Amino acid sequence: MAERKVLIDLGNVRVSEYDSMNLQIERLEGVTSRVTKQTNSRWVFKGYSRTILMALESILKNELLIDKKSVNGLESYLKSVHDSNGEIRKALAQL
Repeated sequence: MAERKVLIDLGNVRVSEYDSMNLQIERLEGVTSRVTKQTNSRWVFKGYSRTILMALESILKNELLIDKKSVNGLESYLKSVHDSNGEIRKALAQL
C-alpha cells in the first residue's frame, strides 16, 4: 500500500489523504495481537471526512485527543478538553 500524505499531525491523531475526494482520520493506539498477546502501537482508522475543517470538528466531537485513562474527574476532563481545543487551534493556524 502506498504511503498517504499526512495533512495534519496532532501527535497521536493525524489526518491524511485517502483518495481525491476523502480524508481519513487515524489515532495512534495500543493494539493487542490475538496470536502473540503483545501490545503494539499502530494507527487505527477512526473515520472519513470531506474537508480538513470537518476532520478537525470530528476529532473534537469524538474526543480523539483526550486520553480517557488519565481523566479522573471533572477538572481533569475540562483541562483535557481545553488542551485539545488548543491543539486544534494551533493546527488551524498552520493551515
